[in-house]
Amino acid sequence: MSKILTKKNLLFIIFGAALLVLFYAFSNLVKEDIFTRFDFDMTIRIQNNVPKRIDPYLSYFSLLGSFEVTLGILLFLLILTRKIQSIMIIGMFGVMHFVEIVGKAILFHPGTPFMFHRYSLDIIFPTSYVQPGGSYPSGHAMRAAYLLFLLIFIIFRTKRLSKTFKLLSYIAISAIFTLMISSRVSLGEHWTTDVIGGSILGLAFALFSFVFI
Repeated sequence: MSKILTKKNLLFIIFGAALLVLFYAFSNLVKEDIFTRFDFDMTIRIQNNVPKRIDPYLSYFSLLGSFEVTLGILLFLLILTRKIQSIMIIGMFGVMHFVEIVGKAILFHPGTPFMFHRYSLDIIFPTSYVQPGGSYPSGHAMRAAYLLFLLIFIIFRTKRLSKTFKLLSYIAISAIFTLMISSRVSLGEHWTTDVIGGSILGLAFALFSFVFI
């Protein structure tokens, strides 16, 4: 227990808790429909600037950010860490999804109209059929933020990797995250506020999970 509750880990917990407070505050603003016009305008603007011919490629990010795929990647990362306490991260992953589901169930935030939908693949995972309520927060943005920031932390902590490799990894991970969250809007799967809320939630639980790495 003393190894877990270090000064550095306490900072992770404090910053994670601060992000949860930010998530709660932002969620209340979303609930009051303050960003309704902003969401609509951002969707129009982004879709007008993203050619439909690349929709099939961006649609693969819907699969990459699914629960099934991200859970598989997470398990692989935990095997690489070779730490017993890392199993607690699975619990964090589960609690994070519980918060997401509760948020969608109690916060009335309808998803995008059908006219915005541009997902172009025939592949649909089983969890895609689970619709607990509204569209806020975005589960894909949440999982992407959680997993990719977790990966950045693991790479940062791995001493045997060169600085050049780490830098290139950070750039690649940042690019993947940017494509993931922007494609949620360009494909009409989520509003921009859904993506923002999901990203905040994912980062908060990533910070909590740093404690067990």
